[in-house]
Amino acid sequence: MKRIIWALPILLLAVTGCQPDKYKTLEAPSSQLSALAGTWKLYKVTQTDEDAAKKGFPYTTVDLTTAFPYTDFRMTFNVNGTTPTTFTTTPGNSPKIIKLVSGNWTADDPAFPKVLTLASPTDTAKVTLGSYPTGSSPDLKISVQRFDAATGKLLISYSYAFVKQ
Repeated sequence: MKRIIWALPILLLAVTGCQPDKYKTLEAPSSQLSALAGTWKLYKVTQTDEDAAKKGFPYTTVDLTTAFPYTDFRMTFNVNGTTPTTFTTTPGNSPKIIKLVSGNWTADDPAFPKVLTLASPTDTAKVTLGSYPTGSSPDLKISVQRFDAATGKLLISYSYAFVKQ
C-alpha cells in the first residue's frame, strides 16, 4: 500500500509533465526598410574625434545637440512596400547634416541594411545605420564620417539619433 501511495505522485507528475508546450506561431520577419518609412526628427548629435580616440586621448566625444538648433532637422523616407523610393530633408534652422534636399534612396542590403545611399540628380551622400527602429528601441541612429581629403584618414564622425514623428 505504501508503494502505491509513493508511486501515485510520480505517476501524476509523469502524465501531466508530458503535455506538449503551446508555442505561439512565428510571425513573418519584419522588413527593416519598411521600418525606416516615415518622418524622423533629430534629437541628439554627438561628435567623435576619431584621431584622438585612436591615440587613446580622453575626451574624444562631445554632445553637440544644444550647440546649434539641431532638433529642427527632419528627414522623411518613403517606401513602396519594402522597396525604398524617395527621401526629403527639412533642416529648418539646423545645420544641414545631409546637404541633399530630396531624391531617391537605396540600401546596400534589403534584409539587413548597413549603408543608405541618398541620391539627387547632382549629388550623392552615404550614411551608415547605427541601429534600426525596433519595438524595444524605436530610435533611428545614423552616422556620417569625415575623412582627410589628402590622406583619406578618418578624422571626425558624427552620430545622429532620430525619433519617429
